[in-house]
Amino acid sequence: METHDHPTGADANARDGNHSEQATIETLEQILGSMVHAVSNSLNSVMAASQLANLLITQGRLDEAKASLNRVEEECSRAARLVRDGRNLATLRVPDSLDGVDVGALLASCAAACSDLGEVRLECEADLPLVHGQADALKRLFVEILDNAFQFGARNIAVSASRDAERGAIRIAFRDDGPGVDLLRPGTLFESFVTSDPAEHSGLGLAIATQIAAAYDGSVGLDESPSGAVFWVRLPVASP
Repeated sequence: METHDHPTGADANARDGNHSEQATIETLEQILGSMVHAVSNSLNSVMAASQLANLLITQGRLDEAKASLNRVEEECSRAARLVRDGRNLATLRVPDSLDGVDVGALLASCAAACSDLGEVRLECEADLPLVHGQADALKRLFVEILDNAFQFGARNIAVSASRDAERGAIRIAFRDDGPGVDLLRPGTLFESFVTSDPAEHSGLGLAIATQIAAAYDGSVGLDESPSGAVFWVRLPVASP
């Protein structure tokens, strides 16, 4: 899996002028290690629930035993999902950049694709240059960020795209009205299998977005915000 050098978190913070957390790229070993840890947690839950069910059966408490067996089924399904999703991330192949991509048009398409989840308001600077990347891959990147915000409580997302002349890039910001994100645990937010709702989500959306951005020499991060969350993507301008 190809990786690229990016500015350190401290550099990004200084340039942006506020507290900003920038994602780092995980190695294949790190992804697999996180997957093993997550699956092990599910298997431990399966073991505990099955032992409890056996005990309850011997005591004639069949309704409670049934509830424990339902937990076993849920954890088995979760373990299978974790393995499947982990494999998809570990084998993610981002297509090579072809022509430059029109960010404004692509973001409009992403907003339409997510319209059933909530409202996406789009504001782009006029005459933005094309960015380095491939349209389908960048669409997945943007949709992963939008979907992540909606899944965790956002109802409205304001998306803006502007020039970052100092870096020769375009900066896309996703400001949502959700519950916000804790920035006190740096380095974990964008890691694979990190989620506040493990029963329903594998925690891979932001990890996938990070890998796609890195493939095109871009980066993903999170700005400190008094309310909601502000994720951002920075992509280099395409060569003339």
